Amino acid sequence: MTGRTQVIAAVIAIVALATTAWHVNAAADDRSQAVHALIAMRTRVDDLGLRLATANVRLRRDRGSAQDARASKILDQLALDQRHAELAMIEADRDRSTQLRDARSAEVVVVQQCLDGAGRALDALERHDTPATTAALQSVDAACRAAQGGDFGPRPEYGFDFPDPFVLTVGSDQYAFATNASGGTIQVLARQTDGSWTTRGDALGRFPDWAGWGRTWAPAVLARPGGYVMYYTVRETSSGRQCISRAVSTLPTGPYVDTSTAPLECGERDAIDPEPILQADGSPMLLWVHEHPNTIMARQLAPDGLSFVGDSHQLLSPTAAWEANNVEAPSMLVTPGGAWLFFSANDWNSRRYAIGVVHCAGPMGPCDHAGSGPLLSSHDTIVGPGGGSVYQVTPGDYRLAYHAYREPNVGYPASRLLFTTRIDMATGRPVLTG
Repeated sequence: MTGRTQVIAAVIAIVALATTAWHVNAAADDRSQAVHALIAMRTRVDDLGLRLATANVRLRRDRGSAQDARASKILDQLALDQRHAELAMIEADRDRSTQLRDARSAEVVVVQQCLDGAGRALDALERHDTPATTAALQSVDAACRAAQGGDFGPRPEYGFDFPDPFVLTVGSDQYAFATNASGGTIQVLARQTDGSWTTRGDALGRFPDWAGWGRTWAPAVLARPGGYVMYYTVRETSSGRQCISRAVSTLPTGPYVDTSTAPLECGERDAIDPEPILQADGSPMLLWVHEHPNTIMARQLAPDGLSFVGDSHQLLSPTAAWEANNVEAPSMLVTPGGAWLFFSANDWNSRRYAIGVVHCAGPMGPCDHAGSGPLLSSHDTIVGPGGGSVYQVTPGDYRLAYHAYREPNVGYPASRLLFTTRIDMATGRPVLTG
């Protein structure tokens, strides 16, 4: 199987696993509620039974007296009350069982829709039929989102694996890009008028000759006059190192064409997680991570975004205990009072992965790392949030796109799902507001 085929096969398996766990949990909750209701009803029946037994004792004691007729009447009424309570309990049990059965049937339909669509996408992918793959994923996205949504906490915005997200705003339109998975070498989504996302297939139309297929990560896009530049991580064939390359397109969704003859950034240390930003004067720069040890870097880009100018600047190295010697996935919110550097830290494949933020004097630093802690960590059913990327919907309306696992499916090859949240700057410091 190809790398993409393996990924979508994993998606099918994980959806099945996730929805099975979801059904079990939901069924457990429903059963718990039913049990409490039945216990209360049974208590009522038992109470009536006790009263009936007491009345029988009194009737035997008073038999032959003037109270005999009245006691018999009370006894008959208690027996009737007990029978009614027993019938009510039986009827409630039957109704609850019917509700549970109907709910489970509806859930099975949703799960089956998701799995059927994923299976069609897998078949099309193995035939190298990109349009059919895209259509199959689009047809079941809503069902897969429902299947992986859970009963509480934030809900995923796309039904399939979408790690390391980046969102590009073009006028009133938005496009999301992510690491290779079922959608292609570079996944691209477009936001619909109803707020949902739909896949547009593979954004990368031509791969560079110096790189190996399949190992593409963390894409991000810079709008330039007349077109767009995509930056992404890819494996250099000759050295085996991870490097940063760039591709261009006249459309935001691609296809992006990479005609480079060498990496944009690699050096002696692997380079990953590129993200372009605009400085206050509108000039572009690129953030990325040098690995071993991980260090977040920044460097000015030429006006066309295709090459560097000036020197590199080191912004951040891991020093806080919660980071566990790893910082990566940089993004930045530039404000009149400086810049806020968002980053991910700790083990990406665990519940400890989280997103942090530090204040910098400017896009090129220096950054104040003292006393920083996680801004967004595991909570509710959200596990290991990371890969955060800042984007702007309208002036002053900032959002953070990120990926996360969903309980109980944590760790590769489980899907890392797409989530977004607002960034509130009212206090002068980023606060996530759901």
